Amino acid sequence: MRMLQKLCYIFVFTGLAMTFSSCRQSPTDISSTIKDANQKMMEAFAKGDTTTLFDYYTSEARLFPANSEILDGKAAIGKFWNATRQMGIIKVNFETTAALQYGDLAIEEGKYSLFVPNNIMVDQGKYVVTWRKEKGSWKVYRDIWNNSTPAVKRATANDTVLIVLNPVKPDKVMQFEDFNKNYLSPAGTAADPQAKATVRMQKPVRKNADGSYTYVYLMDPYKSSLNYDIYNTLSAKYGKQKADTYMKMYVDCLLGGASKAMLLTETNW
Repeated sequence: MRMLQKLCYIFVFTGLAMTFSSCRQSPTDISSTIKDANQKMMEAFAKGDTTTLFDYYTSEARLFPANSEILDGKAAIGKFWNATRQMGIIKVNFETTAALQYGDLAIEEGKYSLFVPNNIMVDQGKYVVTWRKEKGSWKVYRDIWNNSTPAVKRATANDTVLIVLNPVKPDKVMQFEDFNKNYLSPAGTAADPQAKATVRMQKPVRKNADGSYTYVYLMDPYKSSLNYDIYNTLSAKYGKQKADTYMKMYVDCLLGGASKAMLLTETNW
């Protein structure tokens, strides 16, 4: 009797093991499917077609941007993409390196890059996206990323800092910001990423007594071995002829046609 009971247990455990084994399935490579979805999202962004873009997110989607709070839901995600376009980004590129399906979920690994006009790349990084299948379509459920630019160590005591004051004419504010956003900044990224990484720009909160607006370039820290010359940076990216045009655009914005530079030393107080 005991022997029969033992045999029953063996059959039961064997059956359970076979059942569990059949439930465990190897992940399926769906890279091609996810690439197609990403391509449609990229095209929608380029066209400003937010309806199509947002349709690729689930209603419970969340984004986890670097150095930012979690963006929860389609409304927050919509504001994020609109803000991205307002920054001057006109093209995004998603490069899927792997995408594996586990039932109704899929995990994608990839790289991204962002572009401004003239096909100039201004940012690049990597991401992991969790996709969820809803009504037969794959949609973004979770998305986390960070850029691949090394973190910059800011100036500490006795390091050198360079400050450039740009007094901008009242009627040239839009031109000055256009110059920096769409020409100088992309040129810096392409020509000398190390130098660009040390540069920050501050815009004024209010106008000066004479009506001008002071914009600040801050090289923090300033490194003499790097190229901070605006004309050389423009030339390296666009060539001398276009650099002459863009440099004139810059100088034309400045009150008196000149900026003011100050070389300073960081303190510990």
